[in-house]
Amino acid sequence: MIRITFLSNDAKVVSAAAGGNLLRISLREQGGIPFKCGGGLCGTCKCLVETGIEHTDAIKPKEKKHLTEAEVTQGYRMACQTFVNGDIAVSWQPRDARK
Repeated sequence: MIRITFLSNDAKVVSAAAGGNLLRISLREQGGIPFKCGGGLCGTCKCLVETGIEHTDAIKPKEKKHLTEAEVTQGYRMACQTFVNGDIAVSWQPRDARK
């Protein structure tokens, strides 16, 4: 089992099986990552992997449509497209704080 810390949700920590989708884990464990479509079309689930980016899979083409190269370099991912293979800590902007 791996540990995922949802920093923007009072640093809630959950356990999940390795290889799981970050958004699905958030939904199942009430992690709080915002979402709309869940399929990589809207960009709502953009989040920052603050620690453990090395435990995520490769960036997908759908993510490149919503994230700049600078954001990717900083550790931003789309939760719906990200699969996790080790411990990570993730944060995001609350919906009302977004532009």
